[in-house]
Amino acid sequence: MNIKYIASEALDSLASNMRKALLAALGLLVGVTAVVCVIAAGQGLKTIIMKEMGSYGRPTSLSISANWRYLWETNYVDSPETITDEDIEDIKNLTGLVRGVSPLSEFQFQAGYGNKSNVTRLVCVSSDYFPMEKLQLERGRMFNAEDDVQKRRAAILGANLTDKLFGKPGSHDYEDPLGKRITIGSFGEVEVIGILKKEETSLFSGFSNYDNTNNGTLFVPYSTVTRFGGQNRAWNILAEAESEETIDRAEKAILAVFARNHGYWGEGVNKFRVESGKSAIEEVSLMTGLVTTFIAVVAGLSLIVAGIGVMNVMLISVKERTREIGTRKALGARGSWIGQQFLLESLAVCLSGGLGGVVLAYIIAQIVSRVSQWPALVPPGALPLSLLLSVLVSLAFGFLPARRASKLDPCEALRYE
Repeated sequence: MNIKYIASEALDSLASNMRKALLAALGLLVGVTAVVCVIAAGQGLKTIIMKEMGSYGRPTSLSISANWRYLWETNYVDSPETITDEDIEDIKNLTGLVRGVSPLSEFQFQAGYGNKSNVTRLVCVSSDYFPMEKLQLERGRMFNAEDDVQKRRAAILGANLTDKLFGKPGSHDYEDPLGKRITIGSFGEVEVIGILKKEETSLFSGFSNYDNTNNGTLFVPYSTVTRFGGQNRAWNILAEAESEETIDRAEKAILAVFARNHGYWGEGVNKFRVESGKSAIEEVSLMTGLVTTFIAVVAGLSLIVAGIGVMNVMLISVKERTREIGTRKALGARGSWIGQQFLLESLAVCLSGGLGGVVLAYIIAQIVSRVSQWPALVPPGALPLSLLLSVLVSLAFGFLPARRASKLDPCEALRYE
């Protein structure tokens, strides 16, 4: 018998028993919706964590510091060494492997202007820091190489810090910050040369005082740290690999620079560590993937319940249509044809429930995302995944009803009341 004819018979049968078919599909719709929503939430969580990670959320980011892990494991038998200007220059000269390098030092100071003051995160960086971190100016200019060479008392302010010290534009106490001098603790004044665009606050900042943006930060040229009582030697530097393809080679080249300039500890132990954003992203992806998979499997248990529902509906359908099956067999229909029809009916019910589940999950994800600001992202693979789950459920739970229908004895079936 033509498969097209069998499919037509299956659809006609479903149409005549629409209420039961919809009830069977409803269970699968709920199950698929739960699985897809969990996956979407997991993708959203991964996006948030990447954003919170800042530099580590970029594959090409390279964070360089002393090998603290080795020091801790050996109970600090050796002493850590700092990164020198020579190290930084040598890393800058790794043409084709590294596109930018910036030392990074952070302090906490009281910044003040006039009668206003605010406890401020002071960050000392070079001109390469801003393009690497993709920070954008609202007004003024960024640092340049000359600022570092001349140890200029220049400053770039975050948006919130600017508002606190100089007022918001349009307010009665507003002053144009560019060119103004602000005091930093007891170390003197710096001149404001630039204002950063305001960054969006993180989702987590709404639950705590934690904020990973630079809105409240004050930046000065790294060399200026000597004017604040510090030394021109860094514990940490931030670099950027030329591309994702050069990350591994860049890491090896940077470690070679430190080995040449500082030597090793013990039997060839590097005194410095290079951690790439690529490895951090892989770890986060693995962690969120495991959590999402576990929860999705738990949510997927509802698919088993839905499958049992489909099987029960199909078994009832077989029982109700016993005389019809007997008549068709008496007229020459093969048992395999009857079985295929019931299997196709099961498949149609499950596919409709699976497709409806994806649509419902997408709608729920959009609503949740708008209301809670949680980026729930329905992955592109949600549709094929739902279709695969639907096919598996239909085959697993539709097989028994289809087999029972195909094995009915026509004589017994015709006598069934």
